Amino acid sequence: MDANNSMCVLRERKQQAFDAACCDFVVNHDVEAIARKLEMSGTMLRNMLNPNQPHVLKPVVLASISRASGDYSIVNTLFAEDGVVTVPIPNAKDNLNLFERVLKHSAFSGELSSDALSMCNAERLPRSTKRKTLAKAQAALGNLVLLINDLEHRTTGLQPLVQIGTDFLANGAPIPGLA
Repeated sequence: MDANNSMCVLRERKQQAFDAACCDFVVNHDVEAIARKLEMSGTMLRNMLNPNQPHVLKPVVLASISRASGDYSIVNTLFAEDGVVTVPIPNAKDNLNLFERVLKHSAFSGELSSDALSMCNAERLPRSTKRKTLAKAQAALGNLVLLINDLEHRTTGLQPLVQIGTDFLANGAPIPGLA
């Protein structure tokens, strides 16, 4: 019997977090523009995101909303207690090399450390601060995914090894006998 009670508590807590994430989403995004991208009515989308309306947000619509907005906070809210975090892979249009990508990660880490320090001393954590910090953490994770992706592509075969070698030499590595 206790197992059923704890399951209901988990379900209720998860539902409340989901409802709050949907409300935050409506506040932070132009729902009309997202609805146009999805070729649906803005009112219908707004009703799906409103916990007081009878319309239900279906998983396919949730995935489409997340993709169109680039905001995966609702999905992350659903999986948070299960230890799962989604990380959208950002567009790698910046073509950063490994060193620049690591430096970018260091900058994200510094910003997150600063936020954590300010949160430790705060009496309460406003939702806006939480959202901004989560956005920074998502950006840092996306950068790490690109770093991992770049490393994997560079180390599968002879051509990437030659490419790493030329990058190493071109960036000022000493050559024995010439240094």
